[in-house]
This record gives sequence, structure tokens and C-alpha cells, in this order.
Amino acid sequence: MVGTKAKAEGHQVRRASPADQTGARQNQHIQKRMKSKQVLHWCGLVAVVGLACAVAYGGIKADGTKKFKETGQEYIVTTLANDALLEPLFTQARALYGPETVVWCGVAHQFSECNVGGRGNSVAFEQVHYLGQSEALPMGTIIYIMKYEVVANGDKFVVAGWFIPQADGSLVAEMEFLPELGTGRFAGATGTADEVRPIPGGYVIEGTISNVGGDK
Repeated sequence: MVGTKAKAEGHQVRRASPADQTGARQNQHIQKRMKSKQVLHWCGLVAVVGLACAVAYGGIKADGTKKFKETGQEYIVTTLANDALLEPLFTQARALYGPETVVWCGVAHQFSECNVGGRGNSVAFEQVHYLGQSEALPMGTIIYIMKYEVVANGDKFVVAGWFIPQADGSLVAEMEFLPELGTGRFAGATGTADEVRPIPGGYVIEGTISNVGGDK
């Protein structure tokens, strides 16, 4: 993913001239989202415990909640104008932080394999904001992403959200499956993909997905 590849491969992310300091409104927003993520982790722990109990008593259905894991490679396709992405995820981020904070916008092609669909191909739209280093943003950047993936049999799912690169190379992420955009057995599928790890040339995503029709 663009915001982390520079660190892994030794190249600098292209940046515009950011403001001297991140506004209080921006930091408060990010801190609120980080606190929300801590709650999500706790809820996820409760869900895992409940899932384990359900397995023990045979309560898991074919369309129940299950782990999601994907490993992929990413290749940059093209750089776009900083205001080119018009989905609400991106326009709202530009409105929140200011359009001048966008330092890169573009499209990436991803080749992947996941446990709920096998091999897949994705088009990922990414918008990188530089807001200045802070406690919430150790590297100064937050990356918004919307990823459209088609798996081996032609079914599609869409994941959208954001991730924040950390000083140690890890990522803090909050992404969700968009049920209204899934097709085939992913139609109506919900869940989160809140663990993202960069690897050389690519990524590993983990989370949970529910309401997936049929066994994989």
C-alpha cells in the first residue's frame, strides 16, 4: 500500500508543503477514531469468545462470521489529480483535513489470495494525507483506501477505510466490508479488516467477515 511502500523500499513519499502544525480539529478527530478502534478491538475479543463457544456447541452456520485473511502484492498503476476521487470516503476526508493536505492520489493493482474466495484481483484507490507528525500520526500520514476485489469465480467484495503508518513500520487500520457493493456470495457481506501488515511489495490483511453465502 502506497503509504507504507516508501518506508519498506527506501523511497520517500512525494509530499506537498504541509501546514506547520496539524489543526486541533484534525487531531481530535484522529484521536477519537483511535479510541473507537480500541473499543472495536475489545468488541472483537468478545466476538471471538462467543464464536469459540458457538463452535463448541455446533452453532456455526455456513453464512456465519469467520476469519478473513488475505495476502497480496501491489503495483502502482497511475497517479491521479489530488481531487480526482469522488467517492464520499475521499471527498469527506478532503473536506475534513483540507484539500491541500493530499500529497498523493492514485490507483493500484493488487494480486492476492484470501481464505474466503481464493485468488483475486483488486483495483485499489488510495488518497494519502500529510498532516504533520503527532502522537496520533507518528509518520504524519493517514491513507484512505477503497478496494474492489474480484475473486476466482467472479464474485466481488469491496473494503473501504483508512490506515495510519507507525514509526516501527506497522499500521493501525480501520476498514469495513461494504455490504451493498458485494456480489454473488458476498452480497450483503459485512465485517471488518482492521489488521494490515506491510510485507515486501505487498500486504497482509486480517479481520472478520459475515453473511458469506456457502462454504469456501
